[in-house]
Amino acid sequence: MSKSTNIILAILSLLFIFIGIKSLQHSKPYAELTGIESIEGIILKLHCPYKGAAALSLKDKAQTFNLSLKFKGQYCENDNFQSIIGKTVQLKAQRMNNDYYQVYELKEQDNIILSPQEVESDRSSSTFGLFFLAFLLIALIAYKNRKKLSKEPRTD
Repeated sequence: MSKSTNIILAILSLLFIFIGIKSLQHSKPYAELTGIESIEGIILKLHCPYKGAAALSLKDKAQTFNLSLKFKGQYCENDNFQSIIGKTVQLKAQRMNNDYYQVYELKEQDNIILSPQEVESDRSSSTFGLFFLAFLLIALIAYKNRKKLSKEPRTD
């Protein structure tokens, strides 16, 4: 690989490491979070994007409530979303900005649909993914720049 390619890949891996460290610093356990709101409402729509986590909208609420990847796997990919539409749910969520909340707990009556542990698991998986990607880039640089072994015949 050329020297400029090596530099670009090294900078990219450092960027992934930097973002991973920032992610570790800013992700608090659920028990330490402040500003958790309890919200009750009826599910109007479930948003299932092609990539990323699912989200939902409640009747009479303009905000979007972000969920986890596990929730997406259970309700979006298996077409189970109709079973949850129109249900009255209780949310425990933290406001991220005016339009978005991060949901940490989603319950329908006494049935827990989404738990704080699942959300924390998603966060730790994505942080691990950043570090793993940085490691793979560094390994690629090392592999492509290794010294070629001489192909001299052995004299045993």
